[in-house]
Amino acid sequence: MDRAFILVLFVSVVLGSNLKKYIPQRCIMVNPKVPCVCKDEYGNFVDLRPLALKNLTARFQDHEPADGDNNHVYSWNPCYPFVEKSLNDTSGCLNVASCRVNKKAREFEDIGIQNGATFGHFDNGNLSLTYKSRDQKRTTVLSLYCDQAQEESTLRAVGDMGGFFWLQLRSKYSCPQNESTIRQYPGSELLFGAAVLANMTEEPHIPTTPTPGVVTVTSKPNPAPNLHHITFLLSGILITSFLILLVLVGRLFWRALRRDPYPRYSLVPDEDMLENKIY
Repeated sequence: MDRAFILVLFVSVVLGSNLKKYIPQRCIMVNPKVPCVCKDEYGNFVDLRPLALKNLTARFQDHEPADGDNNHVYSWNPCYPFVEKSLNDTSGCLNVASCRVNKKAREFEDIGIQNGATFGHFDNGNLSLTYKSRDQKRTTVLSLYCDQAQEESTLRAVGDMGGFFWLQLRSKYSCPQNESTIRQYPGSELLFGAAVLANMTEEPHIPTTPTPGVVTVTSKPNPAPNLHHITFLLSGILITSFLILLVLVGRLFWRALRRDPYPRYSLVPDEDMLENKIY
């Protein structure tokens, strides 16, 4: 029984250690100077810096939208601004986070800058980044989809939603990571040097944007402390209890198979026993 219990405990620990990724319900911008890193309610971080380019070029450039618009393409770069314009043009997308380009007219439209970017929730509760244009007239919403199996991060431009422009990033960097992991990324001195994470309690304002369908916006929830760990602990306890019960039932079944099948029957009396019986 001791061996069986050890085996059950080992299996439950292995299953419990394989924690599923989650969507942060409250993710606060760590440093406004690096507007692509937030800290969630469990002390983990969503950090897009490994995707960012610092040479004024968009990491994701000229993506055609999925809305059927063949006249425009979209570009986006996390964390740092980029420039996209005609060669001799003095206007266009100058120091922006996202840009919309009219391919035929070669017009470049600022649809969001890095300064003032905010983390929030969009698209059924998924974490998002919202950008405003320099003149505050246009909005880009970037949905962040966590995918640990996505080695090459991909950007999908949904297009013009009639009031805002929708982009979708699928990446492993959209998943929460612990602090020791993100401190290995270049630029962490600036990120952590200008902000005391333990004292950051103010949540940035999440702008209200029109939505194409059902959208869940989460604002200032108050999750119970360590709720994530408690949930997985309870799951491990339930799995352990079930496996222990399974072992006990197996042992009872094995004993039943080994039991004498005729314990209730006595010997058939012979003739001598019947003759000596007194009636």
